[in-house]
Amino acid sequence: MESKKTILMIANSDTGANGFLSFAERLQDRREIRLVMVCHPRVQIGVIRGKAGIFGEGYLTILDFDEKERQKGKKEVNRDYKYVRDKLYVSACKAVFNTAKIVVQNRQGLHRAKNIIKNEKPNIILLYADNKSELEKFFVYCAKRQGIKTVIAPICLSDIEGVLLNPSNGFRQKKADKLPISAKIVRRINPKLEKEYQDQIVFFSQPFVEIIDRLMGFGVPNPWVQGSLADVVCTAYREQYDEIVSELGQSAQGRLFLTESVEDGIIIEGYKNRESVKDMLAKKYALHQEATVIIAFSERVQQWSRENDLYNKGVIVQSVLSAFDEVLVSLHPKSDLDENRFLEDYEGCHIVEEPLRKIIGAADLIVYADISSIFRWVDWLHIGKVTYQSYSMQEKWSDDMVREFRAKLADAKKAGTVKDTYEPNRGIDFAQFVLDCI
Repeated sequence: MESKKTILMIANSDTGANGFLSFAERLQDRREIRLVMVCHPRVQIGVIRGKAGIFGEGYLTILDFDEKERQKGKKEVNRDYKYVRDKLYVSACKAVFNTAKIVVQNRQGLHRAKNIIKNEKPNIILLYADNKSELEKFFVYCAKRQGIKTVIAPICLSDIEGVLLNPSNGFRQKKADKLPISAKIVRRINPKLEKEYQDQIVFFSQPFVEIIDRLMGFGVPNPWVQGSLADVVCTAYREQYDEIVSELGQSAQGRLFLTESVEDGIIIEGYKNRESVKDMLAKKYALHQEATVIIAFSERVQQWSRENDLYNKGVIVQSVLSAFDEVLVSLHPKSDLDENRFLEDYEGCHIVEEPLRKIIGAADLIVYADISSIFRWVDWLHIGKVTYQSYSMQEKWSDDMVREFRAKLADAKKAGTVKDTYEPNRGIDFAQFVLDCI
């Protein structure tokens, strides 16, 4: 019997893991293919393994990249990149400690990556991203030395502005302040690692970490965009495509492709069968109204107040229900289902179990935050939409904001929510693209 070809997928987040599950779903009839997913400790691996169970044994294997780190039970904390000026002897002690810590972590990570590649013998490696100094760098390092092709999968939109807007991203300080020595060294090594944003100087990561990574061969030439390390970059977003070309220039030629996202094939199937999907949802959630209205909530940004986020979600649900009798709520994969259960206390609200990609094709109206990767699906399928500002979720909505949002909903209802027949244009099939590569 011919041996199966192995696709190794590196997931550094729940979003990445769920994207790769979509990819697995696309290829589940291709039994000559074997899939292996490696999960970062922050990924909810138990949930992912549960979802992977639908594929049966032998098709998709889920591996924990760092089981010891996961067992420590450490919760992610807000990163603090503010520079604190210490006395010389304190800075020296910190430098020695951090050097030893980073070197050990990098060596351990590289060892794990080498063992996984040795055991699984992948024909190709799919990455969620290659611009972060995390586990991806170890697999790219090994892959380059073994001639294994690395491909960034088109899972979500990642743009420079989004990084700069979020104050928890990057090492940043006022332009007028004196830079630490480590930042001056990084600036000299590669000026592209630095960006200006309003009155700040922003580095993508801690300068000291960047220095050690580069000395060990793990440096990312341009962490602001995808494509610095991987052999091939696939994106479903024209904006991201243009941004990568602008940043990488000539090095993007022949390596950058505009494709469907990993979910597109599933979304198209749902769209083509939208009436049967609508019927399924109506029966399962006891819906009565003709229009299918969905609220797609985004992930809560790490430093935002949990209380404010949940309060605003309640306001959004109640506002939608003031215009429509029923609404389906789709939570982000990272969301805590239990803390959002209160939304179902509002009559007519139902939190769906199905992934958004499975049901979005049946939507007549969708409500979502304006900075969300699902905008592409909404525009692509010509779905009616009502948006609210993503960054408004960090503070409790005022009465004026609620009135403005309800006015948008009233206009959407008046315009009518039942969709006309539409045939969306499709791009390069990513699943087939990967099969052609191996």
